[in-house]
Amino acid sequence: MDWLSFLSYVFLNCITPGPNNTISLSGAAQRGFLYSLRYIGGASVGFFAVSLLAGGFTALLYDVLPAIEPWLLALGAAYILYLARQVWRSEPGGGGDAARSRGVFSGIAMQFINVKGILFAVTAMGSYVLPHYSGALPVVLVSLLMAASCFVCCCAWALCGAVLERAYRKHTRAVNGVMALALVWCAAELVLELINGLTRA
Repeated sequence: MDWLSFLSYVFLNCITPGPNNTISLSGAAQRGFLYSLRYIGGASVGFFAVSLLAGGFTALLYDVLPAIEPWLLALGAAYILYLARQVWRSEPGGGGDAARSRGVFSGIAMQFINVKGILFAVTAMGSYVLPHYSGALPVVLVSLLMAASCFVCCCAWALCGAVLERAYRKHTRAVNGVMALALVWCAAELVLELINGLTRA
């Protein structure tokens, strides 16, 4: 396996803007870096599970995914819009629904409705790992590596958010608006993908 190509693929997929990174940054900006670790930990655990499933059922997922992809896209877009609403309404140090929407369970759940994340895991396993290695151990080790990359990249975004915490407290509504719009953009991309898929069918 070309490890340089594989590691570059994993890193670029994990570091580019998306729901996980945006929510990590937003949580850290609002309530500090340590607070955002709840969501990041959940996201990493969830992505580890998704990667394991992708490694174990890649052939099956390639067959099943086209049928369930529209439902996953719709569910993912709806959930991301819900998170955008929570970000928009949240206040510095606030709790309640906004805090729960960025907790451990939210981080885990996001990975199972994130079509791009699922496709990323399936592609990584199907294109890079399974053609070169057999058995459960390589799948487990690579899944751990991918989850670790998710954790590190989300932490990097959260650190950026923590640096902006003071500015956030001065400009809460504006920062919330930017973060909410970023999540709305993520949801819009899923909706456009859903529409394109339905028009091609």
